[in-house]
Amino acid sequence: MKPLEGLRILDFTQFMSGPVCTMILGDFGAEVIKIENPPLGDSTRYGNIMEGGGSSHYATRNRGKKSVVLNMKDSRQKALFLELVKTADAVVENFKPGTMEKFGITYELLASINPRIVYTSISGYGQEGPYAGRAAFDQTVQAESGVMSITGETGGHPLKCGGAIADYSGGLMGCIGTLIGMLDAQRTGRGRRIDASMMDSLLLLQENMLSVFLRNGIVPKPNGNRYPQASPIGDFLCRDGVPLMITIGTDAQFKSFAEALGQLQWLENPNFATMALRGRNYLEVEEEVRRVFAQYDSEDMIRLLESKKLVYGRINDYEAVKEHPQVKFRKSFVNAVYENGTTFRVPGNPLLISGVERETDYLAAALGQHTIEVLSEVADTQTVHELMDPVLEQAAAKTKEMYGDISPNQ
Repeated sequence: MKPLEGLRILDFTQFMSGPVCTMILGDFGAEVIKIENPPLGDSTRYGNIMEGGGSSHYATRNRGKKSVVLNMKDSRQKALFLELVKTADAVVENFKPGTMEKFGITYELLASINPRIVYTSISGYGQEGPYAGRAAFDQTVQAESGVMSITGETGGHPLKCGGAIADYSGGLMGCIGTLIGMLDAQRTGRGRRIDASMMDSLLLLQENMLSVFLRNGIVPKPNGNRYPQASPIGDFLCRDGVPLMITIGTDAQFKSFAEALGQLQWLENPNFATMALRGRNYLEVEEEVRRVFAQYDSEDMIRLLESKKLVYGRINDYEAVKEHPQVKFRKSFVNAVYENGTTFRVPGNPLLISGVERETDYLAAALGQHTIEVLSEVADTQTVHELMDPVLEQAAAKTKEMYGDISPNQ
């Protein structure tokens, strides 16, 4: 039995941050009912790689979820949602603040229907404050949070991180908040309002740099692959043209590093005597390291580093990551499979938990595939068909027009 089995999540999320939050809950057993606006549903159904009627973006973040279409502007369909709230443990959304309120959906309303409900909102800047109403995407929050100001080559233009760190950190914090709320509800019988901010999440991710700045007031700038408080940290080119990323962050590591490379004179150099001094004299340290690395092919250098259990990493491209022995061992990629057989290979859940078997195949739902099944729990099936069949037919026609035929299972 998975640890979250028996929990039901009503998922109003779209794009990236929210779907990641509910994906993790679903991976560990929660029933996630993704509520999508007809006739098109989540925008990621029509983005990036589209093949065989499916989308890689949608499949990655929404695998394993049920799909229900509901138009919250229609009072009868909204009433069905409110009936579902009675059966749920949490509602998760990542619209711009104020959007759910336009539909008449507030935490207070949901709590009056189901006192145990947890209502989680994930947004760029939080639900209140001068920036609350701003639209936000990963890149813009990276810019506002300061991440871009410390990313890039020394003296160069600020750069965003290649990974969607604002979206994913916001989604992860939303997941943690939802779990905390549901755990508390089991103990007290009362739910919680959870407000997860991508901006706040990125501030936490920068704790090491921000805490230094908040103490000394010195504004950091991009340092490439260096870390300004210690050296050598960064990428260094071997004789065969292959760079290796190393982190020599303590005095003990530096001693082992000098011994592994046969450079005992480094231990006598007063400029290299402590981590702080090496950070201050990084140009001299790095010049010495470059000199030695240039004398060895990468595999030979790896053997030297391994001899003292030093910290290093190859700078892998995605082809190398796909074939990485650790990735294969942990089954880090899984299959998201649509009803018609279209399959996407996607990143899986990063957590291994004892007693939970690692899944390698997940279903990716067609738009509205579970609408009749789910809504029939809270209303007469004939009534549900009369109300929702026209909506499903319109959604199926629009889906087929947009990108092929994955017919909802009605």
